[in-house]
Amino acid sequence: MIHFRFSPIAICSLVTAQLLEINEIGKVFQNLGWYFGTVLTGLLIHGFVVVPLIYGLVTRKLPFRFIGNMTQAIATAFGTASR
Repeated sequence: MIHFRFSPIAICSLVTAQLLEINEIGKVFQNLGWYFGTVLTGLLIHGFVVVPLIYGLVTRKLPFRFIGNMTQAIATAFGTASR
């Protein structure tokens, strides 16, 4: 059980070793930006196009009221998600 105590140190060492091998940090951040933008775009399309479309097709109702009623629950879930 004691080996779990050293996990953060080992992971930090692995990450640091990889960071020291980077020659062009700007290119890495540019690629991370593209990745972040792609993921965010996919989530927005899924949340604001696909899910409301499926809701509308299944229930035969407009999804705007349903989404509007969920805003407090979504905000609470987002604000309390610590893991």
